[in-house]
Amino acid sequence: RTMHLVIPSQDAPPEHLRESLMARADDLAMLPSVAMEALQLVKRPDCTAQEFAAVVERDVKLATDFIALANCVVFGGGAVVTNLKQAIVRLGFRQCQNLILTSSAASLMRSMPLAQEWAREVLWKHSFTTATTCSHLNRALNLGFSGDEFTAGLLHDFGRLLLALAAPELQPEADPLDFIESADTIGREREVLGTDHCFFGAWFATESGIPPALVEVIRCHHEPLHAQIAPKLTLLVAAADHMANHLQAYEEPEGYELAENTAIQQLAKYEVENVGQSFSDIAFTLMEEVLKDVESYE
Repeated sequence: RTMHLVIPSQDAPPEHLRESLMARADDLAMLPSVAMEALQLVKRPDCTAQEFAAVVERDVKLATDFIALANCVVFGGGAVVTNLKQAIVRLGFRQCQNLILTSSAASLMRSMPLAQEWAREVLWKHSFTTATTCSHLNRALNLGFSGDEFTAGLLHDFGRLLLALAAPELQPEADPLDFIESADTIGREREVLGTDHCFFGAWFATESGIPPALVEVIRCHHEPLHAQIAPKLTLLVAAADHMANHLQAYEEPEGYELAENTAIQQLAKYEVENVGQSFSDIAFTLMEEVLKDVESYE
């Protein structure tokens, strides 16, 4: 399998970590069989809403998520959607793909029986905060994404949860989960574990059949300039992750250093006009809105 990503010298994570994780194989199907089948089906140019619905309806939770999302204020078009085919038509296939990935990741995270349950909850909150920040930044800066940004934000730190599962005794030393990150963050993980959460998460995502653009976000969100498949999306997630780290550590926007969010400045390469000034104008208000969204979700 070839991945067009900048990766450490090893071809795969250390064997003992892979074996430890795969010992939980029954619990670690990131994409259930129905979700995988639906994602493959939707790639066909002749796929119809009827065919797609026939697959998705076999997973009651997934079908319910589709109908609920189709009726939310973002997609609601007046009449209430009451069946799966109507929901698929309203959402469109691209948003359906994102919902499958989001629903599967959320279910997997919440079903993992971590001994340190607090770590699972903290990481889920960070993932949701980052995803929500991605959506707000996408709208505020007119970046043009249509759902991919939320999915990418939700999945970006999946490797941290996987490492906590594979090496629970080393996790506190490798990653104290304080969300005060520095240039030493990745280096500390590599020193303690022999890999880092970006590479480990990207390896698992690739094995699970996750689309290459999302694999790249997982792999490169700490080094977004290395992204080649989806550089703009990776920069957006890196910018949102930086903001989410501050909100997770301090629970308020106060004290956030705008100039330290270098990924925002790099978005100027992608014809985002006056991105630096726009970000300065909206950053603190946006962070307040994110906090409200996260609180209402909890």
